[in-house]
Amino acid sequence: MIQPEEVAGTLEDLRPYMTEVCEVLLADWQENPNSGAWVKFRLPDEKHLEIYRGKYRAGRTKGFGQRYQMILIEINDDETPMTPEHSEPKPRKLSSIAGALCNDPNFRAWASHTYGEPCPDAEAAAVMVREVCGIQSRAELDANEGAAELFRELLRDYDQAKRNPE
Repeated sequence: MIQPEEVAGTLEDLRPYMTEVCEVLLADWQENPNSGAWVKFRLPDEKHLEIYRGKYRAGRTKGFGQRYQMILIEINDDETPMTPEHSEPKPRKLSSIAGALCNDPNFRAWASHTYGEPCPDAEAAAVMVREVCGIQSRAELDANEGAAELFRELLRDYDQAKRNPE
């Protein structure tokens, strides 16, 4: 991890590769088992849109968008980089991921096929998740490391199946 005092020098080294450098404001984000994860930023003004005009946008032109590599540095109000102890992201609780997953019809179809048991609704999916992970409540996924690992394995299997459909 780059330390705050190293940011300026590192940015200078990367400058030849940069398409755009500007301060942005986090406007919105979403994580959804159906549509995936996305983040929306507000640019300082319309001149920063010029580099994007005419580029492919996911879902609007060819189903995929122009690819970029992003480097984001969280900054304080005084424009200095935040120190790592102030910028630690809060992990999403596994129980909330499990809840969202159980509402996903694609996950339920995969679970029915994979485990050989009908999974017609969110409640049936919740029962299946609890059985696979050996727990009484999905809330236990946040405290029981063994159950959490079983759930992560289930997630990996589902993600692999989504990437490599039969």
